[in-house]
Amino acid sequence: MKANNPDWTAPRTNQDWRDDELMLAVAWLKSFVPRKEMEQRLDVAKTNLLTAQDRMRAGIMGPLFDPADTAAWYILQAETFATDRALWTPEGTMRVVPFLTRIGKELKLLLSVKGVEERAARMMLQERRQPDSSIFEMLVALAYRRRGWRRVEFVPETPGRGRTPDMHVFRTGSSWAAECKRLVPSTYATHEKARGTRLAQPIHELCLELGESVIVEVKYQVELREIADDYLVRHVRQAIERRSLSPWKDEVATGRVRPIDWTLLRRILAKDYIYFDGSRMIELLAGHYVHTADHSMAAKWRPAPLRPTYADAVYQASVVSWVSKSDAAVRQKARHFRSTIAKAEGQLPSDRPGVIHVGIESSAGAEVDFARHFFNTMQARTFAPTTSRLRWVYANYFVPEATTRENETWAITETMVPYKIGHHRTRWPLPGHMLVSPENGSESGVHWHPRSDAAANSNRE
Repeated sequence: MKANNPDWTAPRTNQDWRDDELMLAVAWLKSFVPRKEMEQRLDVAKTNLLTAQDRMRAGIMGPLFDPADTAAWYILQAETFATDRALWTPEGTMRVVPFLTRIGKELKLLLSVKGVEERAARMMLQERRQPDSSIFEMLVALAYRRRGWRRVEFVPETPGRGRTPDMHVFRTGSSWAAECKRLVPSTYATHEKARGTRLAQPIHELCLELGESVIVEVKYQVELREIADDYLVRHVRQAIERRSLSPWKDEVATGRVRPIDWTLLRRILAKDYIYFDGSRMIELLAGHYVHTADHSMAAKWRPAPLRPTYADAVYQASVVSWVSKSDAAVRQKARHFRSTIAKAEGQLPSDRPGVIHVGIESSAGAEVDFARHFFNTMQARTFAPTTSRLRWVYANYFVPEATTRENETWAITETMVPYKIGHHRTRWPLPGHMLVSPENGSESGVHWHPRSDAAANSNRE
């Protein structure tokens, strides 16, 4: 991919656009909630966001929404992005908008799926904490209809009926049962990022105390949970005191400390405001943004008039960016899907062939994704169904990106990989499909290694 040139300014005109396709999906999902209740839930989501942004201006980072009602947060982010961008956040947008945009684009086709209204209502009412699973199921159903399966039906969950698949799909001479599983980021990855943030916090405090502005870039060679609390701050303090730009290397990590070059950021701020807590600010401070790294940033800054989440000036800043290169960490984050497949297989019947769709969100980089794919391939080859006629597993890997490219507001890379279960001659039911990205632009290959039986595509808007 061509390197991104960070020296650009957002246009001041034509900012009154509206995304009507996205709003179709938003309006449809909101229709399953009584109007007053939906308004109250959105008001709570707005209050949580504004409170978090007030803390952010005070230098205190924290969650932007209440996970108990993630569905309302998704609706808020999609609605504000589609209309006025007043309450949008880059990280919220990249995890919501690509998926709901696809639903909005093909809502008429989706409505031909029997039982989809009940599934959407369940997402907005009973499963508001974890809406990703329902969104994924609807996207899978939509893919079958798009690919010519004449009838797609969600299977109602009936008490006493036993375990059932998510949907049945039909076309002339063929009937399949499909089960969907949307995997959340691993607990290990979540804990690792939190640990990295804790290791970075003393650097921010040190830089604020000394009035220094630095970029710290680290490659950890061991698991972050094994690293002493003061490891990173000791190296940074020494570099600042010695005014040294020389990198360090030991058995724990390699890293370097460099002063911030303010030229680029100040040139952009002279003409524009910059959203503070986002990838664009880090890019302008560091000169580039590594999407596969984790980042922690703190600064003394002045909010822009009438746009309090955007910076009008930055006086002091520190950025810590890190990647984990530990083999043990890679294995932990690249967990295979055997246990997921075993649970999902129990939902499939024995009277027709079965397929399992697994949705995986990933931001850990090519090394982790390649390892995960390798482990999944090995597990699929040895997996033995118990009572079902499971034939294929489809894995759709989603890599949402907090884009920093000019004239882009969100970006996502999607890779679809089919895994054959056992030895059979049953053709796969949904070859070459995509759930979010346009199928006519897909290429052979995977985002971690080109040219394979898989298909990959990037979608950017």
